[in-house]
Amino acid sequence: MSSLGIYFGPRVISIVETQGRKLLKNAQINQATVSGGELQEKVSAEVELIEIIALFKGELRKSKIEAKEAVLCLSGKDLIIRTFEMPVLPREELQSAINFEAKKYIPFKVEDLISSYQLEFDKASRINRVLFIGIKKETMDRYNSILSQLDIKIKAIEYAGFSVLRSLVLSGVSDRGIIGVLGAELNGEDEVNFTVLENGFPLFSRDITLIGGPGDLGKEEEIDRNTALEKLKIEVRVSLDYYNRKFPNKNIQKVFFISGQDYRSDLEGLMADAGLSAHFIDIARIIKKEMTYSLGFIKGYSSSLSKAIMTKVKVNLSTAKARPLKGKAVQREVIYLFEGFRIDRRVITLALFLCIATLGFGFYRTQALRNELNNIIAMRSQVAKFSPGGTYEELKKLSLEYTSKLDILDNLIKRQLYLTEPLDIIARVMPAGAWLKDFTFNKKEDGKAELLLSGAVYLADNEKEFSTANVFLASLKANPVFSKYFKEINLLSLDSEQLEGVRVTDFSISCRTYPGRK
Repeated sequence: MSSLGIYFGPRVISIVETQGRKLLKNAQINQATVSGGELQEKVSAEVELIEIIALFKGELRKSKIEAKEAVLCLSGKDLIIRTFEMPVLPREELQSAINFEAKKYIPFKVEDLISSYQLEFDKASRINRVLFIGIKKETMDRYNSILSQLDIKIKAIEYAGFSVLRSLVLSGVSDRGIIGVLGAELNGEDEVNFTVLENGFPLFSRDITLIGGPGDLGKEEEIDRNTALEKLKIEVRVSLDYYNRKFPNKNIQKVFFISGQDYRSDLEGLMADAGLSAHFIDIARIIKKEMTYSLGFIKGYSSSLSKAIMTKVKVNLSTAKARPLKGKAVQREVIYLFEGFRIDRRVITLALFLCIATLGFGFYRTQALRNELNNIIAMRSQVAKFSPGGTYEELKKLSLEYTSKLDILDNLIKRQLYLTEPLDIIARVMPAGAWLKDFTFNKKEDGKAELLLSGAVYLADNEKEFSTANVFLASLKANPVFSKYFKEINLLSLDSEQLEGVRVTDFSISCRTYPGRK
């Protein structure tokens, strides 16, 4: 049975039909033909939708594509994608905790979002990494409307940057270790995707637009190759700087880039300038078909292989429905962990026998020691506040009481908190475009203290302002001197407001000298 992948790019809609890993048919729809360029803004959404559906039907008929199930591959402009870390929590607390954390990255109501997430446990740091992906309900409804009128069922919805990862599997590349994947073309036809993986799980992803800003992608505009390459160099450098600040101990070992042969030398030079080892993936050799390179085609082709090639990214927005966050993600992780596991009765019997034998032998060996210990207790002399028959627990309790008193004295004498050094660090790590509006320091009688920072960011770009606030938070956490003073540093709020006719992003950060929850 054939599989269909449909990539909705900013400029081109790519439709690819495959069987197994073999390419059967493909078609492309140029979105610039919808409503004719300058009239685009004057045409209602309903008319635009009708035109897209008509073009779709025509291309499917002309290319003789008859598959009725498709994987929908979406551009980064349609999605919210974040990776963040969380402590290991009980399953009943996990959903609300992720919901709270995700709100920091969403510039609108969570109720307007359809989202899903995937967990990855980091054994080294003993924390959970969360891959969070969301889509606006109105955007989801638009794509559902298009494909339902084409009588095509959506079986999965993926982010294009993650669909491209199947190219690594096709080329035989191992995803072990920390690697980067760059899908690029320098003509500005599609957004460039840069992703960093650790053993196949995304740590970082970013979409790069080579023409204007993110809102300009999809408009008819030509771009000079050298200009595009220079802009790509800058954006890759910015991405690497942000990644290195967020993950200072996770160095990228190599970068695999997917591009046309005519871009190969340019991208190899770009990676060499960044100090990274670059490896080219030849898509034409993988597909075994001569054709003009198109990143949009690669994304459509990769999404059509979802059944034939599995990756470690398993987030599927089509199953999220209208639930903002799914609480069954942990159950799915447990199922994947024990999948294929079989129990043998003989193994259980042998294990029970070994446990009973070990306990019995241990009891036999300790009996003589218990008798000797009882004799020693009977010989104890009377000591004030402690009887000869006192237990180890009583002695330990008495010791803890004295230790507690000593700690109180130590806190009074030695552990005074001075703000000179932390405030100096705050000024040093404050990113460009951000400023501090107010701070409050509260110290309680028990020695616990909290520093509340209130600030704002203005960069004329809401997404960059949100990112800058999080960079400031990460810098405070990463500073060894600041984290020595404050053990828990959390972002309390991240909101947008109007200030003197300009929209800025306000943030509030809590720094506490003791671990605990709000």
